[in-house]
Amino acid sequence: MGKRPMPDRALDMAPGAASIDRLDLEGVSISDLTRDELFARLHEALERRTQVCLGFCNANMLLKALCAPAYATALRSLVLVSDGLGIDLCSLLFRGRFFRQNLNGTDLIPAFLAAETAPRTLFLLGAKPGIAATAARNLALVYSQHRVVGVRHGYFSPEETGAVLAEINAASPDILLVALGNPAQEQFIAEHAHRIDARLLMGVGALLDYGAGAAVRAPAAFRLVRLEWLFRLLREPRRLGRRYTVDIVVFAAMILRLRLASLVRGRPVRVARS
Repeated sequence: MGKRPMPDRALDMAPGAASIDRLDLEGVSISDLTRDELFARLHEALERRTQVCLGFCNANMLLKALCAPAYATALRSLVLVSDGLGIDLCSLLFRGRFFRQNLNGTDLIPAFLAAETAPRTLFLLGAKPGIAATAARNLALVYSQHRVVGVRHGYFSPEETGAVLAEINAASPDILLVALGNPAQEQFIAEHAHRIDARLLMGVGALLDYGAGAAVRAPAAFRLVRLEWLFRLLREPRRLGRRYTVDIVVFAAMILRLRLASLVRGRPVRVARS
């Protein structure tokens, strides 16, 4: 087992790094980074052997965090970036502007792997049995400079967690992709990062399903106008119906209430700059 990476979850704390604008809402802090800025900081973590825990915060994640203080606490251990129209609208309401770029993990992680010319090792954790292995084979075809050194499905009991961590550390990956869905993947990363010998830990949602061909991305036209959520709802109405109907209304009502409360108090919302 190699030397464990040093935690460096605040991406803007590296020497010489520029400060980062954030939306800080009820303790959930979302960094306003461009893709190039994030790539540079992830690359630096790989080179310097520091550890960065990354999450992609969409409206569903933020709603869960606002409703569950324990989840919000877990998210403080991760660097969060903006994913989706709901978070952009939230930023507009509280900061008066959108995030500079939409950074969804399904597009960003493949782009980052393509941009990394130095060989990296990966461990894929999550999804149903067989999905991670298939995703690993497909990844090897597209990103031949990198190597998948381990896979593990996401259906394990709490009692098996120690064995899962041992399996990850035995493989000693540079990058750990965690596809357990939220809130489970972010809670797993927050709770166990200090015991994991990886430099980048990322909560990736359905990325492995897409990589294995078990799920279908929205057509480019849907993604261009930021309606990928509608495509997913049309394909899986029973599973995603509540998330994209009732939960959206609850999210909007909660965000508006928080904004009105901040106006009544007569002080601006917390927008942090490190």
